[in-house]
Amino acid sequence: MKTRKTTLTMVIAFVMMTGLTFAGETTTNMAKKELVHEITRSLNDGIKDWNNYFYQNDINKVDEKVRVYIVVNKDQSLKLIRVVCENPDATGYVKHIFGSEKMKADKALVGKAYRFNLSLRYIAQ
Repeated sequence: MKTRKTTLTMVIAFVMMTGLTFAGETTTNMAKKELVHEITRSLNDGIKDWNNYFYQNDINKVDEKVRVYIVVNKDQSLKLIRVVCENPDATGYVKHIFGSEKMKADKALVGKAYRFNLSLRYIAQ
C-alpha cells in the first residue's frame, strides 16, 4: 500500500509541474492580449471625450490604418518608438495618447518591442 501512495503522489506532482509549464508558455500570449486591450481602451477613451485631441485641433474626420511600434520598459511602461501613417492627424493622435496616458504592460513583456496595426476612425457630428 505504501508504494502505491508514493507513486500516486509523484504522478500528481508531475501533472502539477506540467500544468505550470504550459501556463508559463501561455502567460506571454495572455499578456500580449491584455496589452492590446489596454492600448485599445486608451485610444477609444481618448476619442469619447467631447474635448478630445481632434476637437482641440479642429479635425473633423480621420479614417486611417496606423502601424504602431512600442517597447516595454523595465518599469513596465510603454515607450512609443514609431508611428507609421500617411495622415499626420492620425499620427498626432496616437502620439498624444501615448504621451498623456500611463499604460503598463505585464512583466512577461519587459524589454521586448512590439508592432501592431490599428484602424483609427473618427467623425465629428
